[in-house]
Amino acid sequence: MGRINRLVARIAISTRAAFDAERRLKTYGVAALALLLLAAPVPPAAAAQASTLASTLDSTLDSTLDSTLAGARTTAHLAALQPPPTGHGADRFAMAVNCSPWSVDRAALNECAKDLDLIRALGVGTVRLGVSWDFMSLRSTLEPGKVAFTKALLDAARTRGMKILFQVGMLAPPGAYQCAGVVNPPRRASPRLDFCDAVFVSYLSALMDVVLPYTADIELFNELNWGFAADDPSYGDANGIAGYIPRREAKLYTEAKRVLDSKKRLGYKAVLHSQGISYFYNTAYPNAGWKPPDHAPFIQATDLLEAIGKHSATAGNPLNDVIDVVDIHPYFKSDVYVTMVQSIITTLAALTPNRTKALWITETNSGTDNTDAGMTSAFEQLKLLMSSNAVQKAFWFVVRNGDPANGEGDTYAIYDYHRNLIRPQLAAAIKSYTATIPASERFLSGVYLTPIP
Repeated sequence: MGRINRLVARIAISTRAAFDAERRLKTYGVAALALLLLAAPVPPAAAAQASTLASTLDSTLDSTLDSTLAGARTTAHLAALQPPPTGHGADRFAMAVNCSPWSVDRAALNECAKDLDLIRALGVGTVRLGVSWDFMSLRSTLEPGKVAFTKALLDAARTRGMKILFQVGMLAPPGAYQCAGVVNPPRRASPRLDFCDAVFVSYLSALMDVVLPYTADIELFNELNWGFAADDPSYGDANGIAGYIPRREAKLYTEAKRVLDSKKRLGYKAVLHSQGISYFYNTAYPNAGWKPPDHAPFIQATDLLEAIGKHSATAGNPLNDVIDVVDIHPYFKSDVYVTMVQSIITTLAALTPNRTKALWITETNSGTDNTDAGMTSAFEQLKLLMSSNAVQKAFWFVVRNGDPANGEGDTYAIYDYHRNLIRPQLAAAIKSYTATIPASERFLSGVYLTPIP
């Protein structure tokens, strides 16, 4: 009985050491039952078999406990290398990166790294990087080669002292929709949100194991409020697809928060950002911005926030209890820029009674005025919002368009595809602004410069 008691105690120790107690109990439940049976009188032959089982279990527990503790030590080490969340202090200006990873080779990594160098030369120390779901996985299991590339890209930013906002990108792969209840599952990568919950949770959890050592700031998806089809499945929502999207989005934030909370228990920090909400038109200001054509349905940014916030200052709505930071993408000319962003701030204030909600601009420029002077003027308005703490972080889009397939060309870029400076006035204004902020606040240092193993 003494040996049995020791084994049972070791099972408990192993269970406590593991982070997934339920799985441990299921694994050892049958063996534990066998040990309990040893307490009753049994024939000699059966006793010998039980003794052999106990010896085998003893060895198995040794191996499992060693593996569990080694994994815990590795996780603790990686969590210690994670930089603190950004968005505090004087360092408010940042830059979006738009390079193409799809070749998954050294050439693609070098192209992305050169864009990081352009950004650093402007004095900017925070970047927005991300990968799409269909790039990383066919369903929920991450492809090893894509993991290696993503880590190399994140390390390229890290070793340059750059803070990172990581965007969990769409499109979702067809395999993500293969479960009961999905109506007309898409046969190719899709922006639809009706993918399988379990698949999403599994994918996000695996992706966060890769990303969180590099950053605590996680942006869930990008511009879901337009680019959808009017006839996408809406699962009986009274308002059709325009009602289904915010309702589904709110649920996904809750699922994502659970995943991030599970990582916090391992020692990581995690800040959940909303999707980067597309914002280029507001019916309250019909002469500002760009109104999309009728054949391109969209959900207005303020309407989306109100729907996610349940149209009231309810303390338990997702804007209060789930989302840590709201991310928006204002694309407006300088003469209306501050007014349009203020409209978002006013909308948020009416929906978040618990506290002032952090607001980041994770893409922005001057919208329809793409001249150097027009962009520079919009940047000056953005500076007013940053200096007044109306927004806590703002990412200019974009240093360079490294993905010709998106059809944007050099419309929004500071440098052209070949890295020739094409908007020198804007570049000079950015350098002048960043120079007013100490480099020690803009860039990471010390242990945060070392690559993640």
